[in-house]
Amino acid sequence: MQEEQKDDKDKFSDVPVRVRSWIVIIAIFFAAVTHPVLMCLFVCFLSFWGMKEFFTITGIRDHKLLYVLYAIVIPEYYLLYTEDYKTFLLLVFTYVIVAITLNTLFCKRKHQNINVLIGVLLCVFSIGHLAFIRNLNLLSQHIEGIRILLLLIVLTELNDVFQYLIGKTFGKKKITPKISPNKTVEGFIGGLLCTTILSNLLGIFLLPDKSHIVYSLIGILIAVFGFCGDIYISSFKRKAGIKDTSNLIPGHGGLLDRIDSLLFITPIYYGFIYFMYIR
Repeated sequence: MQEEQKDDKDKFSDVPVRVRSWIVIIAIFFAAVTHPVLMCLFVCFLSFWGMKEFFTITGIRDHKLLYVLYAIVIPEYYLLYTEDYKTFLLLVFTYVIVAITLNTLFCKRKHQNINVLIGVLLCVFSIGHLAFIRNLNLLSQHIEGIRILLLLIVLTELNDVFQYLIGKTFGKKKITPKISPNKTVEGFIGGLLCTTILSNLLGIFLLPDKSHIVYSLIGILIAVFGFCGDIYISSFKRKAGIKDTSNLIPGHGGLLDRIDSLLFITPIYYGFIYFMYIR
């Protein structure tokens, strides 16, 4: 009995550290969203550091190649500031071609081309959408980009929390035992239900005049694709034989460990909002 109680305490031993880190993360995020320039700088950091961690865990360590890759991505970051979405899309795919060409010519490691492609798409293309979401101003709909972004971030991060806590408390059946042993079916389903309910509650205030079907769809999309992003990054960590992408955030690991759930859903969410309000 005492051993069971000890195990229960051990299961939640990292919660205080995670909570303290959460407070810092939340403070930084809310400071960033107060101004478009701050948000742009914040997204640039997420993109750059996320790409750095991704290239590290996938074994891309040629310093000359990395310096060039980091340098030529600067125009992409400038387009986040100018809010030129069409050019951003065009340039990111041009950047992918250039990055793969450089890797092939100078590193002679063609098998890494796919990792270069994935790293750019996830950390530049996908994460870059956070800035474009923040800068959406749908005045005719009385909706500001900040509110649209808040809905995405709150639901995504709380979905992680729901899955974590429900999985820790009730989880029995492993959902991806070979990739992420701590993920459980109970945690995923619990997170999905809680995120969908929360989406309906928050959607009324942050995305008014839409049906509960729309709010539920947003919650389901965020829960499912957030989970997929988490598992996808975990698969790379598993191949690399590491637990965290870095030790940047106490209790959470690296930056990618914290934003992995955003990697898949962010451009999908942007497209969904565009379809609902702008088209």
